[in-house]
Amino acid sequence: MGKAQVQAISMVLMAGVVLALVGTAYMWGMPLIEKRTTATDVSTAESFILELDRQIVDIARNGGGKSVVIPGIAGASVKVNQSGNEIFFRFIASQAMLGMGEDSASIPIETYDMEPVGSYGGSPRIITLEGEPVDSGQYLMTLRLKYRSLETQNDPLKGYMIVVKDGGNLAGGGASSRINIAYIGSTTQSNGCCSNNGDRIDTLINVTIS
Repeated sequence: MGKAQVQAISMVLMAGVVLALVGTAYMWGMPLIEKRTTATDVSTAESFILELDRQIVDIARNGGGKSVVIPGIAGASVKVNQSGNEIFFRFIASQAMLGMGEDSASIPIETYDMEPVGSYGGSPRIITLEGEPVDSGQYLMTLRLKYRSLETQNDPLKGYMIVVKDGGNLAGGGASSRINIAYIGSTTQSNGCCSNNGDRIDTLINVTIS
Protein backbone atom coordinates (compact mmCIF):
# COMPACT_ATOMS: atom_id res chain seq x y z
CA MET A 1 0.00 0.00 0.00
CA GLY A 2 1.41 3.37 -0.95
CA LYS A 3 2.21 6.17 1.44
CA ALA A 4 -0.50 8.39 -0.07
CA GLN A 5 -3.12 5.69 0.50
CA VAL A 6 -2.07 5.29 4.15
CA GLN A 7 -2.33 9.04 4.66
CA ALA A 8 -5.79 9.11 3.05
CA ILE A 9 -7.05 6.28 5.25
CA SER A 10 -5.58 7.99 8.33
CA MET A 11 -7.40 11.22 7.44
CA VAL A 12 -10.69 9.34 7.04
CA LEU A 13 -10.21 7.61 10.40
CA MET A 14 -9.34 10.90 12.11
CA ALA A 15 -12.37 12.58 10.57
CA GLY A 16 -14.55 9.74 11.85
CA VAL A 17 -13.11 10.06 15.35
CA VAL A 18 -13.63 13.82 15.33
CA LEU A 19 -17.23 13.44 14.17
CA ALA A 20 -17.88 10.85 16.87
CA LEU A 21 -16.42 13.13 19.54
CA VAL A 22 -18.44 16.09 18.28
CA GLY A 23 -21.62 14.00 18.29
CA THR A 24 -20.93 12.81 21.84
CA ALA A 25 -20.17 16.34 23.02
CA TYR A 26 -23.40 17.56 21.42
CA MET A 27 -25.46 14.82 23.05
CA TRP A 28 -24.01 15.61 26.49
CA GLY A 29 -23.75 19.35 26.08
CA MET A 30 -27.12 20.19 24.52
CA PRO A 31 -29.18 19.44 27.65
CA LEU A 32 -26.83 21.63 29.68
CA ILE A 33 -27.17 24.46 27.16
CA GLU A 34 -30.97 24.11 27.16
CA LYS A 35 -31.08 24.08 30.96
CA ARG A 36 -28.95 27.22 31.12
CA THR A 37 -31.20 28.90 28.54
CA THR A 38 -34.29 27.96 30.54
CA ALA A 39 -32.73 29.25 33.76
CA THR A 40 -31.96 32.55 32.02
CA ASP A 41 -35.52 32.80 30.69
CA VAL A 42 -36.98 32.12 34.14
CA SER A 43 -34.73 34.77 35.69
CA THR A 44 -35.69 37.28 32.98
CA ALA A 45 -39.40 36.52 33.45
CA GLU A 46 -39.15 36.94 37.22
CA SER A 47 -37.36 40.28 36.82
CA PHE A 48 -40.11 41.41 34.44
CA ILE A 49 -42.99 40.50 36.76
CA LEU A 50 -41.24 42.10 39.74
CA GLU A 51 -40.70 45.29 37.75
CA LEU A 52 -44.33 45.25 36.64
CA ASP A 53 -45.41 44.98 40.27
CA ARG A 54 -43.13 47.87 41.30
CA GLN A 55 -44.62 50.10 38.63
CA ILE A 56 -48.20 49.16 39.53
CA VAL A 57 -47.61 49.86 43.24
CA ASP A 58 -45.92 53.18 42.44
CA ILE A 59 -48.85 54.26 40.24
CA ALA A 60 -51.34 53.15 42.90
CA ARG A 61 -49.58 55.45 45.37
CA ASN A 62 -48.75 58.40 43.15
CA GLY A 63 -51.09 58.22 40.14
CA GLY A 64 -50.09 58.68 36.51
CA GLY A 65 -49.17 55.98 34.05
CA LYS A 66 -46.18 53.98 32.83
CA SER A 67 -45.31 51.15 30.47
CA VAL A 68 -43.19 48.03 30.90
CA VAL A 69 -41.55 46.18 28.00
CA ILE A 70 -42.50 42.51 27.70
CA PRO A 71 -39.31 40.39 27.41
CA GLY A 72 -38.77 38.49 24.17
CA ILE A 73 -38.95 34.96 25.55
CA ALA A 74 -40.22 32.06 23.44
CA GLY A 75 -44.00 31.80 23.64
CA ALA A 76 -44.29 34.88 25.89
CA SER A 77 -47.82 36.17 26.50
CA VAL A 78 -49.57 38.36 29.07
CA LYS A 79 -53.16 38.01 30.27
CA VAL A 80 -55.18 40.07 32.73
CA ASN A 81 -57.56 37.94 34.80
CA GLN A 82 -59.83 40.68 36.11
CA SER A 83 -62.10 38.30 38.05
CA GLY A 84 -59.12 36.95 39.99
CA ASN A 85 -57.45 40.37 40.32
CA GLU A 86 -54.26 38.99 38.80
CA ILE A 87 -51.94 39.16 35.81
CA PHE A 88 -50.43 36.08 34.14
CA PHE A 89 -47.11 36.00 32.28
CA ARG A 90 -46.62 32.76 30.37
CA PHE A 91 -43.70 31.45 28.31
CA ILE A 92 -42.32 28.19 26.92
CA ALA A 93 -39.32 26.38 28.43
CA SER A 94 -37.41 23.44 26.97
CA GLN A 95 -36.35 22.03 30.34
CA ALA A 96 -38.25 21.22 33.55
CA MET A 97 -36.93 23.56 36.25
CA LEU A 98 -39.44 22.61 38.99
CA GLY A 99 -42.25 20.18 39.73
CA MET A 100 -44.70 20.09 36.84
CA GLY A 101 -48.36 19.22 36.48
CA GLU A 102 -51.59 19.46 38.44
CA ASP A 103 -50.19 17.98 41.65
CA SER A 104 -47.13 20.26 41.76
CA ALA A 105 -46.98 23.21 44.14
CA SER A 106 -46.59 26.82 43.04
CA ILE A 107 -43.24 28.37 43.92
CA PRO A 108 -43.43 31.79 45.67
CA ILE A 109 -41.25 34.49 44.06
CA GLU A 110 -40.03 37.10 46.56
CA THR A 111 -43.26 36.42 48.44
CA TYR A 112 -43.09 35.61 52.13
CA ASP A 113 -46.79 35.75 53.07
CA MET A 114 -49.22 33.71 50.97
CA GLU A 115 -52.36 34.52 52.97
CA PRO A 116 -55.25 35.75 50.77
CA VAL A 117 -55.71 38.74 53.13
CA GLY A 118 -52.69 40.62 54.44
CA SER A 119 -52.13 43.02 57.30
CA TYR A 120 -52.06 46.75 56.55
CA GLY A 121 -48.47 47.77 55.86
CA GLY A 122 -47.60 44.39 54.36
CA SER A 123 -47.05 43.47 50.74
CA PRO A 124 -50.18 43.92 48.59
CA ARG A 125 -49.26 41.16 46.16
CA ILE A 126 -48.49 37.48 45.83
CA ILE A 127 -46.21 36.23 43.03
CA THR A 128 -45.92 32.52 42.20
CA LEU A 129 -44.33 30.39 39.48
CA GLU A 130 -45.73 27.11 38.21
CA GLY A 131 -45.26 24.87 35.19
CA GLU A 132 -46.96 22.14 33.22
CA PRO A 133 -45.81 19.87 30.38
CA VAL A 134 -47.09 20.59 26.89
CA ASP A 135 -46.48 19.07 23.46
CA SER A 136 -43.06 18.24 22.01
CA GLY A 137 -41.38 17.77 25.37
CA GLN A 138 -41.68 21.44 26.30
CA TYR A 139 -43.11 23.14 29.37
CA LEU A 140 -45.51 26.02 29.85
CA MET A 141 -44.32 28.29 32.66
CA THR A 142 -46.77 30.68 34.34
CA LEU A 143 -45.89 33.59 36.60
CA ARG A 144 -48.94 34.82 38.51
CA LEU A 145 -49.05 38.36 39.96
CA LYS A 146 -52.07 38.58 42.27
CA TYR A 147 -53.19 41.54 44.41
CA ARG A 148 -54.89 41.01 47.75
CA SER A 149 -56.69 43.09 50.35
CA LEU A 150 -54.62 44.63 53.17
CA GLU A 151 -56.65 45.21 56.32
CA THR A 152 -56.11 47.03 59.62
CA GLN A 153 -56.42 45.10 62.86
CA ASN A 154 -57.42 48.09 65.04
CA ASP A 155 -59.78 51.05 64.73
CA PRO A 156 -60.48 52.49 62.27
CA LEU A 157 -61.20 49.14 60.65
CA LYS A 158 -60.46 49.52 56.94
CA GLY A 159 -59.14 47.62 53.97
CA TYR A 160 -56.99 48.68 51.02
CA MET A 161 -56.64 46.90 47.70
CA ILE A 162 -55.07 47.41 44.29
CA VAL A 163 -57.65 46.35 41.71
CA VAL A 164 -56.46 45.55 38.16
CA LYS A 165 -58.81 46.33 35.27
CA ASP A 166 -58.47 44.67 31.88
CA GLY A 167 -57.90 47.43 29.31
CA GLY A 168 -57.76 44.93 26.45
CA ASN A 169 -55.10 43.86 23.98
CA LEU A 170 -54.33 46.52 21.38
CA ALA A 171 -51.80 44.31 19.60
CA GLY A 172 -54.61 42.37 17.94
CA GLY A 173 -53.22 39.26 16.34
CA GLY A 174 -49.63 40.52 16.45
CA ALA A 175 -47.01 39.91 19.11
CA SER A 176 -47.42 42.00 22.27
CA SER A 177 -44.42 44.16 23.14
CA ARG A 178 -45.39 46.14 26.24
CA ILE A 179 -47.85 46.60 29.08
CA ASN A 180 -49.33 50.04 29.70
CA ILE A 181 -50.59 50.71 33.22
CA ALA A 182 -52.50 53.77 34.42
CA TYR A 183 -54.34 55.01 37.51
CA ILE A 184 -58.05 55.43 36.75
CA GLY A 185 -59.46 56.37 40.17
CA SER A 186 -60.55 54.81 43.45
CA THR A 187 -63.77 53.54 44.97
CA THR A 188 -64.93 52.61 48.47
CA GLN A 189 -66.53 49.22 49.05
CA SER A 190 -68.74 49.25 52.13
CA ASN A 191 -71.22 46.96 53.91
CA GLY A 192 -68.49 45.00 55.66
CA CYS A 193 -66.72 43.73 52.55
CA CYS A 194 -63.52 43.22 54.54
CA SER A 195 -62.91 40.31 56.87
CA ASN A 196 -62.60 42.89 59.68
CA ASN A 197 -66.08 44.22 58.76
CA GLY A 198 -64.67 47.59 57.73
CA ASP A 199 -64.90 49.45 54.44
CA ARG A 200 -62.33 48.87 51.72
CA ILE A 201 -60.71 51.48 49.51
CA ASP A 202 -59.97 50.09 46.04
CA THR A 203 -57.32 51.75 43.88
CA LEU A 204 -58.15 51.02 40.23
CA ILE A 205 -55.31 50.32 37.80
CA ASN A 206 -56.00 49.90 34.10
CA VAL A 207 -53.75 47.34 32.38
CA THR A 208 -53.54 47.46 28.58
CA ILE A 209 -51.42 45.16 26.43
CA SER A 210 -50.01 46.57 23.19
